[in-house]
Order: sequence, then C-alpha cells, then structure tokens
Amino acid sequence: MSSKRRVYRVAEQIQILIAQALQRVADPRFGLVTITSAVVSPDLRVAKVFWVVSGDQERRDEVAEAFESAKGLFRRSLGKELGLRVTPELVFFYDNTLDTRDEIEELLSRARARDEGPQEHKP
Repeated sequence: MSSKRRVYRVAEQIQILIAQALQRVADPRFGLVTITSAVVSPDLRVAKVFWVVSGDQERRDEVAEAFESAKGLFRRSLGKELGLRVTPELVFFYDNTLDTRDEIEELLSRARARDEGPQEHKP
C-alpha cells in the first residue's frame, strides 16, 4: 500500500504525461481535448483519467472511442516514464463537471426569473 502523498504524486504525473502524449498523438480526434485530472487507486494499479472537450455528445463519443483505442499506447508511454513496478491500468472518463455547473446555473437563473416575475404594484 502506498502513502497518500505518493498516490497523489503519481496521479499528478499521469495527468501531465497523458496531456503531453496527447500533443504527440497523430489521431485528429484528440484535437482540443484537455486532461482535467487523474485519480489513482491506493495500490497504484488503476488510474482514472478525466478529460473534457468542447462539442456535442457525438464529439464526446468520438473522443471516448479514440481513448479506448489508444489506451495501450498511453499505458506503454506511462510505463517508460513513471518507473513503477506495475504500470496502472488506464480508465478514461468524460469529466461532466462543467456540464453540471452549466445546468445548475441555468436552473438558478430560471428560479430567479420566476421569483422576480411580473411584480404587482401595491398602492
């Protein structure tokens, strides 16, 4: 079992290394993809990598497919750079934090508009 500090440091390295690898990959589906974070299991065997891209659901599906097909390439690259006994298995997830934030802001603005609605003047 690794210390929390080491797990955090490995996750940070994974985020940086995959972001750098994205710039070198020739696959055009990775255009404008940003790696937002990485979370590594306490035993360093699994790394969840979160990403965002602008566009619609079709674009997100396209990028998810690209990550799935390039998973081995990224893992080999990490294996060379990290120097760990076991290279973590990579699992890629779309980071919906920004979408959730936008939905919440929309709901709040609707609630404000409803509350401020037509004001009646009382004499």
